[in-house]
Amino acid sequence: MTQSELTIQKTDKNIVGHEVTDEALMITYAEGDASAFEQLYQRHKRVIFHFFIKQGLSTAIAEELCHDTWLKLINARKNYQVSAQFRTYLFTIARNTLIDHKNKKSNQKEETHADLTETPIALNNTDLSNQQRQLAQALTANIAALPIEQREVFLLKQESGFSIEQIAKITAQHKEKVKSSWRYALQRLRKGLSDYVI
Repeated sequence: MTQSELTIQKTDKNIVGHEVTDEALMITYAEGDASAFEQLYQRHKRVIFHFFIKQGLSTAIAEELCHDTWLKLINARKNYQVSAQFRTYLFTIARNTLIDHKNKKSNQKEETHADLTETPIALNNTDLSNQQRQLAQALTANIAALPIEQREVFLLKQESGFSIEQIAKITAQHKEKVKSSWRYALQRLRKGLSDYVI
């Protein structure tokens, strides 16, 4: 689909009252409409933040990396081409930002992982029984303990809802390697959480 076809599609959807696609918004933003960026930001800011938090980063570092991710998107807007879903494009930028951060930190020999007690659990703690709270904490700890590649694949699939094919594009890996990482992550999590199985 060409960019002009997407613009027409976006216009048609606006006329009939349907939600504009992320891809159409990005093209509109690249053409200079700042309100299109604001819509993209509102749609995706939480999921990008949670992507970084689930990598075991502190809230402050996650916020910094979110900021860097959106800045990179802003700087790349004129070069945007619709070759994949916008979410895939955005998560590729987020992943590369995370890799840059880890490389920078490893060069400085600083620890980037937050204490597990600082990592928010996706569940509302006030509504949980003690057993549920322990399970949620064990899950968080087991996810954090996964090897980086497995954790990344697990979080992109389970938390962000990407398919194996989309994850392969985001991570620039072969589909079979992504499948393998997914399978090994599930095996490790099952083993680590075996005490909690009812």
